[in-house]
Amino acid sequence: MKDLFDALQETLDLAIEDAQYWDKALGIVVKILGGTGALIPATDPLFRGMWMSGTKEMKDALPAYIGDGWVHNDPREQILTLMVKHGYACDNDVFPVRADKDQIPIFRDYLYPLNFGVCYCIRILTPNGYWAMVVHFDNDHPPISAKDKPLIERIQAMFAQATARADEMALNRIATFAQFFKGTESEVFVLDVDGRECLRINSSGKMQNRSPTSQLIPEEMGLELGAEIRELCSSDPNLSMSRAYQFNDRGKVSNVLIIQIPPNLRHFFMHFKVCAIRTECSDTTALKHSRLRETFGLSESEIATIEFLVEGNTPNMIANILSLKSSTIRQRLKQIYEKTQVNSQVELIGLHGRL
Repeated sequence: MKDLFDALQETLDLAIEDAQYWDKALGIVVKILGGTGALIPATDPLFRGMWMSGTKEMKDALPAYIGDGWVHNDPREQILTLMVKHGYACDNDVFPVRADKDQIPIFRDYLYPLNFGVCYCIRILTPNGYWAMVVHFDNDHPPISAKDKPLIERIQAMFAQATARADEMALNRIATFAQFFKGTESEVFVLDVDGRECLRINSSGKMQNRSPTSQLIPEEMGLELGAEIRELCSSDPNLSMSRAYQFNDRGKVSNVLIIQIPPNLRHFFMHFKVCAIRTECSDTTALKHSRLRETFGLSESEIATIEFLVEGNTPNMIANILSLKSSTIRQRLKQIYEKTQVNSQVELIGLHGRL
């Protein structure tokens, strides 16, 4: 058992820096407890699916869980309530009579055939609230025993320490990322999954207090923007999707570019998964953007790319800023060249200057 806990600590140390190792850490937890698979979903339903961590067995089972509709009517939500209250809970605490449990469709038709008939829900303390570690066992596994409890408590302490360290490292990385914009007219914000809260990064790269997104965008845009932020959050982080907006607020023209935070800058337990770059434009800049849209048919994302180029960023730097592949930025520039009838970055910057 000592070897397994040593392996778990080593893997959690890796997970602090690289989110892919949370899956491997869960695999070791399964070995420690003798389970058949494990998953970490957010306790808050709003944040589920943003970045699921689990063993291969559980990830293989998820498509059916979602596709067959079990996710919409899962009576095991009651176990999460007990878990938050007591620290851990078992489905036997909610469904103590096996004969009754056998008649519940999700057990009978989905979990039993996968040999996931018993589950422990273990409360994990993270910097963003309590999360659940759901460990599945074979169909005839007994409830949580006195032997299990010290193992569970040790696992809880190790994950709590690891998530706190991961959160600190991720925030430092995002602050470093914000240094791309130090000395420019741009501000950087990180946004929560529903678009209601944002955290501003000041020009020194320091995180400031959470505040409503009305600091970032006009309040009337909030609902529409919230839906698009959820789409960005729930999409594959490796797709590096982005959205660009321009709006006029009390006579000031602002550009807002919203992008997924690159996976290497964040970690699994963060609910801040997108960031926004806001730049207030002078009348001259706003006029340039209007001409680029109307004369050449450029999109907001293409205009944002030109602005980064004009500010002295290389295509590779722009790719890092936007969490895109360098090849994607080069392809985007090629499309911009075709639309604007230029042949190089130098000509494009010259065109921008003449507008």
